[in-house]
Amino acid sequence: MPQPMRGDALSGHPRLTGGAASPSLVRRLAPTLGLHTADLFVVAGLELPPDLVPASGTGPWHVGTALELAAKLAPQSLRRLHEFVRSLPEHPPAWPRYTYPLGPGEMMLRLLRNRNVGPYSPKVLYFIGDGPMVSCSTMAMLGPGRTRLTPQYVTAFATVLGIPDDDLAAVAGVAAATDPRLPRNHVELARVAWDARQLTGEQLSEVFDLARSLR
Repeated sequence: MPQPMRGDALSGHPRLTGGAASPSLVRRLAPTLGLHTADLFVVAGLELPPDLVPASGTGPWHVGTALELAAKLAPQSLRRLHEFVRSLPEHPPAWPRYTYPLGPGEMMLRLLRNRNVGPYSPKVLYFIGDGPMVSCSTMAMLGPGRTRLTPQYVTAFATVLGIPDDDLAAVAGVAAATDPRLPRNHVELARVAWDARQLTGEQLSEVFDLARSLR
């Protein structure tokens, strides 16, 4: 796992924030900043290279659906589910194109998609990150900026993504929430999300079956 990044270093890097980042620079900087390389591509507003794309088109399931089940598991059961996820071979398909310009809200949604979590998944934010309980359409409006990105959103996204909330707040330009009510398993849930990002729909179905049996 990457080490925690420093938000001041990331938000203040001129070649990232100025839109002039190159893929080679992003690959070099990601370990230093403590980000997954694929996430830094998203933050920099760059298309993901083929070796870093997450799965897509795995409907009717996606990683967010698995997280909703995983969030209800006891720690030992969650560890078993995580071990199963990590044992599955990855088969990354094509990565879909972006829809909206990269504003703070759209960046959050792209980072979810970077884990094959449906970008409009308010239950995932609520169950894992103490996010607001809103409709899918309200969450979708974060992309074009019609839904305001609040501190509660920032902390919820950061928790699900496994990124320190202060660091995500630094690049989003919105403060993190104080004293969120987070489940005790939130760190491992974020790791499950990352490790499941390139699984196929058939593999995700196996993950769901195991998660249901462990409840």
